Amino acid sequence: MDWNALKIFKVIAECGSLSAASRRLNVSQPTLSRKLVSLEESLDSQLFQRLPKGLVLTEAGEKIISLVMEMEEKALSVEKAVTGQNKRLEGTVRLTTTEYIGTYWIPEVMNEFRGQFPGISVDLNIDMAPRDLLRREADIAVRLGYPRQPDLIARKLGILPNYMAASPAYIEKYGKPERLADIKDHYGIGLEEALMHHPDVWKIFKLFEPINLAFTSNSMLANYEAVSRGLGIGFFSGLAAEKYPDLVQLELEDVDPLILDVWLVTHADIQHNARIRALYDFLGDRMAAKLKDTGRST
Repeated sequence: MDWNALKIFKVIAECGSLSAASRRLNVSQPTLSRKLVSLEESLDSQLFQRLPKGLVLTEAGEKIISLVMEMEEKALSVEKAVTGQNKRLEGTVRLTTTEYIGTYWIPEVMNEFRGQFPGISVDLNIDMAPRDLLRREADIAVRLGYPRQPDLIARKLGILPNYMAASPAYIEKYGKPERLADIKDHYGIGLEEALMHHPDVWKIFKLFEPINLAFTSNSMLANYEAVSRGLGIGFFSGLAAEKYPDLVQLELEDVDPLILDVWLVTHADIQHNARIRALYDFLGDRMAAKLKDTGRST
């Protein structure tokens, strides 16, 4: 039995389609299809029904999916048990965080970290969607919001204010909104729908006329650039303000800044791993100081 094929089967079952599984695994769709067919042939069973809207588990697939999930849990337990005993200050630590922090702030402190721990490499994953630490998709995460999963340890680093902003050129051309209701007469810069899940964000962006949403993106950096170039009004974080000092914060009378808690998270079973602990403590101290300064200046 090919364990890798079973792992692929599990991801396909979770995603519901080969295309979605291909994106998650970063493996081509034809390759996944071949591996699935090979697995079905080895088991002499069809595991999925091929429907126009995706893949649905057959009875045979339903029978083995829970067993495959149990196998994965056991394998993860073995990996975490071994990793937790690692006392060497060398090797790779996988870090995941949001786009702005990962692009601008993490590289800013890496020289200092490497000077203290030359044997440790950092593998950074930037993703607006959180990685699953319980499944070892990362060792450490910097997250906006308290982690809800069990078996994680977390340290609150501070708060990150977010506010509406516009460029001086935009304000000169279109004026400056004073109240939330004024938004309907302005152009907006928004995130794709799946990322604008916070109710306070929705409260603002639902007021823009659809035709006035001049630009939407799955990238906060692209949005920041669009706002800075006068394309419209958008959200800015306190950390981003230092890179865009000319932007004007919009203090709408009936809108408070969106305050997000910033947490540093790792798995409880591996917190005593020497290299993971080193990066966890280092980032915790530096990020907490950074957010304290940001909170004072915003």
